[in-house]
Amino acid sequence: MLTVGRVGMVTSVNTGRSGYRGAFAAQYAMRRAVGLAVVAVLLLIPISRVDATTPVVPPPQLVVAANIYAGSDRLGTTMLVLGGIATVLLVIYLLTSRERAARAARDRAAYYQQLFAAVPEPALLVDSADGQLRIEAVNRALCSLLARKESDLLGATLGSIMFVGQADVSKTLTSLLDRSLTSTLWQFVTFDRALIPVEVMMSNLQAPSKRVLIVARDLRDQLKAEQTVRTAYQQYHALFDEAPDPILIVSDYVITQANTAAGRVLGTTTKQLTGKIIPNISPTMQPDGRPSADAMRTFEDQALAGQAQRFDWAFVTHDGRQVICEASLQSIPSAGASIVQGIFRDVTEQRLTEERTRQLEKELLQSQKMEAVGRLAGGIAHDFNNIMGGIMGHASLLRVDAMQGTELYQGLDTIERAARRAAELTHRLLSFSRNGTPTIADVDIGEVLADTLSITMPGFDKRTALVQSISPDLAYVLGDRTQLEEVILNLVINARDAMGHHDGTLTVDACNVIIDESFCVSHGVPVLPDGSYVQIRVSDTGCGLSPEARDHLFEPFFTTRPEGTGLGLSIVWRVVHDHKGIITVASVPNQGTTFTLYLPAVSRAEAQGRARQTPVSGSMPRSVRGESVLIVDDEDVVRSVAVKVLSGLGYHVTDTADPVNALAIYKDSWRSIDLVLVDMMMPHMNGKDLFEKLREINPSVAAILMSGYDATDTPFASTGFVAFIPKPYTLQELATRVRQSLSTPAARASSPSEEPTV
Repeated sequence: MLTVGRVGMVTSVNTGRSGYRGAFAAQYAMRRAVGLAVVAVLLLIPISRVDATTPVVPPPQLVVAANIYAGSDRLGTTMLVLGGIATVLLVIYLLTSRERAARAARDRAAYYQQLFAAVPEPALLVDSADGQLRIEAVNRALCSLLARKESDLLGATLGSIMFVGQADVSKTLTSLLDRSLTSTLWQFVTFDRALIPVEVMMSNLQAPSKRVLIVARDLRDQLKAEQTVRTAYQQYHALFDEAPDPILIVSDYVITQANTAAGRVLGTTTKQLTGKIIPNISPTMQPDGRPSADAMRTFEDQALAGQAQRFDWAFVTHDGRQVICEASLQSIPSAGASIVQGIFRDVTEQRLTEERTRQLEKELLQSQKMEAVGRLAGGIAHDFNNIMGGIMGHASLLRVDAMQGTELYQGLDTIERAARRAAELTHRLLSFSRNGTPTIADVDIGEVLADTLSITMPGFDKRTALVQSISPDLAYVLGDRTQLEEVILNLVINARDAMGHHDGTLTVDACNVIIDESFCVSHGVPVLPDGSYVQIRVSDTGCGLSPEARDHLFEPFFTTRPEGTGLGLSIVWRVVHDHKGIITVASVPNQGTTFTLYLPAVSRAEAQGRARQTPVSGSMPRSVRGESVLIVDDEDVVRSVAVKVLSGLGYHVTDTADPVNALAIYKDSWRSIDLVLVDMMMPHMNGKDLFEKLREINPSVAAILMSGYDATDTPFASTGFVAFIPKPYTLQELATRVRQSLSTPAARASSPSEEPTV
């Protein structure tokens, strides 16, 4: 070192000597070569540490270059050094690139391994290189699905974890080997030998690799859901087919499905219903008056808009019957945008029952109206009869004293006849009053019809034709002949007035019918007890009735004629109902009206004539032995007439207007009183109550009941009275009833020999 230093110093000093310069240059070149070699070795050491498997050996060219460089001149040495440096740098670059590529490959492998492990579906890699399908790799999802460890699965054959049936195992494995199978349904075998259904998808790696990537999808939830759907579908169809109510599925207004009940109710089959639209199996007009096509279109559109519809709908069955259904219509969004389900409950019988109930309610309301008016009429008739009784009685008394043929006698006769007509008007008022019960007898209704028509037809316009059809074996009717005659007369006169002075036809027919529930339904008749009835129809071809007039037709004082009183049809309604019958009316404006009566029938074989009680004729019977009579009546005029008449006939008469006073009189003198005349309506105590008090004093008391109501108002015989005298009565009627009553056993026993127990 020192020498070199000296030489260098000498060289720097003696720069002109070339020998020293050459020696110094050679030494410098050698030192640089050694330095470069050392640098190269130092640079190669880290690289060798990075990849120990690749030994770092200096290239022979570098050694040769170094040797040449050491022994050559400066230029050669320089070139050699530069070549060595370039070679070293090239080696470094190559080694670095190789390491970078190896590191990238390892990173990609780790990335793909992470992706494979992170696949959510069970996946495995199968290698078929040795002719066996062996599992090379699995992910965590597969291990979790099979409940097995990764180490247990790696290297195992594919057949050890799959089950596709004994006949299909070899075929499936062969298809995997020849790469013809891409997807199929398998069953994986778990650790505890349970089977898991899966759908597998396979992807063959590109040749020359013989690996197959298999990805499986667990089908347990899907199969469970499908089973649930199938079960729900089966249950729905079971409910749909076996539902007791008709169900129709409609799409775009066309029936796509119908259940068994729909076919049964509509009298057809589900196959025949499919493809039709609902209006085609419905009447043209619905009961509410709307066209079926328009109504159903509106209901379906509103149901599709999300508004559930409820309404009544009429169908026409295969055999022409009309069926009323209570419909419920709603959309089924899950089944499609325009799917509507309609449930129709057959309520035909229910609606008919409701209609009959409404009719009965209407009849009840009418009956209540008539009852109210009847009570009013009864009260008026009672007071009016008392007044007429006084007028008739005094007129009769005066007429007895007047000389026949004189003007006074004729005037009194006129007064009496006028009073009788007023009494008949009162009787008409009582005809629809509850107080006017008809006098019952077997009535030949055919004879009543013939007699009434023979009397009324002469007064008809000559242009009115009569058509009558009365069955020759027409049954009898149990009722009051006079009232039934009045019913027929009212109906015939109404028909005449409806036709007026125009060409027309009056039709009267009568026949026997058997009425039951089916008859009532088919003929629109309110409910009647089953049995035999006489049907009477009176029809005209007149002006007819409006619906409003028909609704009020039988109300008292309602009339469509300016000159009418409004009592005629009211009396008809009351008489028919008192005879336990029914009357219906059908009318079309400008075409005519038909009244139909149904009255309970009595067969001719069973009919027994009951003669109506006729007024007693002849002279007034007198008292036989001066019997004592007590008259109790709060009407002074009526009482005074009775006192004068009976006193004049030889009776001993005591009278009073107060029932309490009458009770005191009878208590003191009951042994001497042979007969008591009691008015029905009095203040403080009515006639029945007074009679009961009299019976407490004398159980054998003989009493006659008098009343301004109808003669049959009170069943006097059942209450102990010996007779009944209606007001107004004639003097002859009063005298006859008193004489007949005193001749009865009850009157003869009215004065017992022993004291009564009071």
